[in-house]
Order: sequence, then C-alpha cells, then structure tokens
Amino acid sequence: MNNAPAESRPTPLAGRRQWVGFCLAFFCFWMSLYIYMPAFPVYAESLGASLTVVGLIIAAYGLVQFILRVPIGYLSDRYGIRLPFMALGLIAIAIGAIGMALFPDPVLLIVWRSFHGVGATSFVISAVYFAGFFRPDQAANATGQLLFMSAVFIVVASMVGGVLAENLGVPFTFWASAVIALAGTAAILLAGERPIEKPQRMSIRRFTHVLSIRTLLVASGIAALAQFVMWSLNIGFVPIFAHTLGASKADLGTLTTITFLSYGLSSLIAPRLSNRFGTLNTIVAGSLFTAITIVILPGVATVPALIALQAVNGVARGTVFPLLMGISIQNVSEHERASAMGIFQSIYALGMFAGPATAGLIADAIGLAGLFFVISLFPIIGLVSALVWLRGIDPKTTTATT
Repeated sequence: MNNAPAESRPTPLAGRRQWVGFCLAFFCFWMSLYIYMPAFPVYAESLGASLTVVGLIIAAYGLVQFILRVPIGYLSDRYGIRLPFMALGLIAIAIGAIGMALFPDPVLLIVWRSFHGVGATSFVISAVYFAGFFRPDQAANATGQLLFMSAVFIVVASMVGGVLAENLGVPFTFWASAVIALAGTAAILLAGERPIEKPQRMSIRRFTHVLSIRTLLVASGIAALAQFVMWSLNIGFVPIFAHTLGASKADLGTLTTITFLSYGLSSLIAPRLSNRFGTLNTIVAGSLFTAITIVILPGVATVPALIALQAVNGVARGTVFPLLMGISIQNVSEHERASAMGIFQSIYALGMFAGPATAGLIADAIGLAGLFFVISLFPIIGLVSALVWLRGIDPKTTTATT
C-alpha cells in the first residue's frame, strides 16, 4: 500500500505505460540537448569563433524558442493534441546534432543550434503533458518535480558528455545526441497521446484573455531575467572562464553537473520553502543570493572554488524558477495551460537569446570580469520587480501542500 500523502502523488490520469514512456522520452530530450554542451562553447571557440560569435551560437537556441513557443502552445490547446509536437521536437534535435557533426563551421553551428531550439520548444508541451498527471491545485508541485527531473537528466548528460568529449572528442557527442533523440521519439510514441478531459477549442478571445493575466506576465518577465543570467553565464561564459583557470573537458562536465544538480535539488524543495516562508520571500531571497554569487565570480582563482561557487548559485536559482513556472499556470484551466505555458516560456526565451547574444559583445568589449559585474544586476532587477508587482500574492495559490 502506498502511504505517501495524496498531495505529493500524481493523480491516476494515465497508465504505467504512458508514465514510463513520457519519462523515458523526457530523459532522452534533455540528454540529447545537453550531452554535447559541457565543452561546446570552448569547441566553438576552437573553430575560430570570437566570443561574440560564441554568444550568437548559443543565443540561436533561445531565439527560435521565443518565436515558436506561443504558436505551438496555442495550436496544442486549439486542437487538443500534445504528442505530435513532442515527437517532432525530438526529430528536430536529431537533425541539428547530425548537422553539427557533419559541418563543423562556426556560422553553420548557429543554424544547427537553431534546430535544437526548435526541438527545445516542445518543452512547452512536455510541461503541460506532465502537469496533466497532477490535480490543478498541484501546479507548483508538478513544476518543481518536472524541473528536478530536468536537472537530474541534464546532470547525467553533462557527466556523460564531459567524459565522452575528453576521451572521444566533441564531435562524438553530436552523434550521441542524434541517436538519443531518435530513441526519445520512439519512447514518446510508445507513451501515446494524453486525452484532455472535455476538450474545448482555444479561441482567439480566450487566448487574448490568457495573455492579459498579470501574474503570468510578471512571472514570465522575472523568468526572462533568470534565463538571461543562466544562459549568458552558467551555460555560456562560465565554462570559458573555467577554461582560463585550466579546466579540462572533464572538469567542464563536472562544473555543469554540479551547477544543474544543485539547481535541481533546490527546485524540488522550492515549494516547501514557499509554503514556510512565502512565495515572494523565497523569490526575493533566491534572487539576492544569485546576485551575490555572480559578484564574487571574478575573484575565483581555482577550478574547485569555481565549482563550489556555482553550486551555491544553482541552489539560489533553483528556489526561484519553479515558483515562477507554477504561478504561470496556476490560475488557468487545463484547456488553456499550453497557451499559458507557451507565453511563459516564450517570454523567458527572450533571456535565453538576449543573454548569450549580448554577453558575447560585452565580454569582447570589457572582458569576462566586467561581464560578470553587469550580469549581477539582472537578479536584482528581478528581485525589485517581484517586490513591486508580486507583493500580496497568496502563497497558497501558487504552491501545493507537500
């Protein structure tokens, strides 16, 4: 007999095959996107790319998502389907990975990263698909678990990718990405479509209503700032900074692993922190500690110290993001969730694009130390935004009891 509290368990809306199939596909999704990432910025630089071009390569991933996430969420709600978008996303990842392996040119890497941006767009649908396993009042609990799973899978990808890059070369990780993406396609087809109970077509009028929800827009804006930080530093230029400290490809894999592991563990307990200290207080504290860890970054002189600092940074960021994602879908019906999630993820994808794109320009102009100082201001902007526009938010409406 399962004695776990009902609040922390998914509702029995799907069979074991669907649950297992989704989890396998979700694992392959993140593995295929991140198995090559630990050494990817350094690899792009080794091909002759300037820091500006490295930033554009990384930014292409976010730009495509900014463009596609809203229409994909809208179409998914309008026609009441999830499966085709997830399957096509994984196929796009496979195409991009094969392109990276066959055509190792800095400019073409922008194109192939764009394919991975197309694939990553399906996270909109994955999040809604997964949230459908839970009751509507468990939105923050569902997103916390989903982000924890994401972080764990990224950790595994980073560990494996770092070892593969060190021993077999970065191009081998591109081929691994392609194979894993195709395996994920098979897994999601095995899981099958998750029928929406009493489906209602999403109209333009209803979509416009969702687009006008203030808490959704505020949460999305703060999330965009958080993604700006993550993609410009944690994924973009912290690995390059680590390389200047003497980090090997395996060290870069460890750095990425610790960054996402700490983030994932923190995401899992974020709803509990919110219940105890309040949603607003948790977001403010997480943003403040994120800024502090970035300010300290230029003074780090060794790879182990950098890894430790990034662990703290991951914990701080992980207390913020799942709460923002929970806010984004809490007050909408299931028939509108893909649209709300699409809006949320499209807006935060601005940070995924603008972060690395502008960070490369800033780094070329004033160096990595100057870049870190500039980026430290973004969590502070998010903190102030939360204090101004999320003040008075009821924690009980944004988190589930756990």
